[in-house]
Amino acid sequence: MERTLRTLWIVVGVLLLLVAVGTVSFHLLEGLDFFDSLYLTVTILSTVGFGDIVPETALGKVIYMGLVLTGVGVFGYAVSSIASIMAERSIFKLARGFFFLGGEGRLRNHVIVVGWNELSKAVCSELKVNGYNVVLVVERDEDARDASKAGYDALVGSPLEEATYRHVGVENARAVVLTEDDPSKNLMAILRIREINRRARIVVACGDDLMKSLFYRAGADRVVNLAEVSGRILASFVFEPLVAELIEDLSEAETGLDAEQVVFQAGRSVALRELKERGLKSVVFAVARGSERYYYPSDSFELKPGDVLILMGLREDLDRDVAILSRV
Repeated sequence: MERTLRTLWIVVGVLLLLVAVGTVSFHLLEGLDFFDSLYLTVTILSTVGFGDIVPETALGKVIYMGLVLTGVGVFGYAVSSIASIMAERSIFKLARGFFFLGGEGRLRNHVIVVGWNELSKAVCSELKVNGYNVVLVVERDEDARDASKAGYDALVGSPLEEATYRHVGVENARAVVLTEDDPSKNLMAILRIREINRRARIVVACGDDLMKSLFYRAGADRVVNLAEVSGRILASFVFEPLVAELIEDLSEAETGLDAEQVVFQAGRSVALRELKERGLKSVVFAVARGSERYYYPSDSFELKPGDVLILMGLREDLDRDVAILSRV
């Protein structure tokens, strides 16, 4: 892609040079004003040649013939090159990246989702509800239009190319979610992303246990076997439907119950009792401290700076409780 764009810039540069030479030459040799000189030059290069303005001096005619012999060929090559680039959508990729993503200023701490399917639609919806800026990478123009109608920024590009991830600012991304059905594409995408960003969290959807270890070795942070997860929930609807409904409710943030992961950033240790006295309503389901996990901690449990709390409750309670924790 970069080579194609470089060729395009060279061709455009040569065209501009010919336009400048012709305009200045006709102005000096034929006594035309700059606009008429530009007009004559453009009609020559584009092979239109209306004949309403013609050179009268010998040198002017030499410039005219020179532009016909060299400029027309360059112009034709430029047109064919631009057509070729548009055919492979290189320009369209860059244009969509510039106009739809709103420039590099917005691409900070965002989440990149690769693929546009039923899975990625659910991923984008959940991320959006939780306040994350989502940028999509899709391979088809119609998918980009569909994603745009749904309210998401989308870039048309190959998930196998490093340039694609640079265009969506992967070096500044918070995380990347890979939802492609083709495991080989997901594997190559992980390698491309890790070449640019070693810190971004990479989450991959996987239905093949044989590929799971390869994804981890390539640099994925989490590989989720969707068949196993969805299969367990479907089975639970048979023998414990209320539990399954609760799990389904917790998995989406828009309505009902939700779960929230919060880092405790106070400058001192605090007992859970004190937080409840401050108005904490959510259930503290678990506390993660390094590799240790503390489930259903009691009111006397001492939270330490850096602990990760898993809260469960209604969405409005969670929002208020997160604010309480930030003020401790």
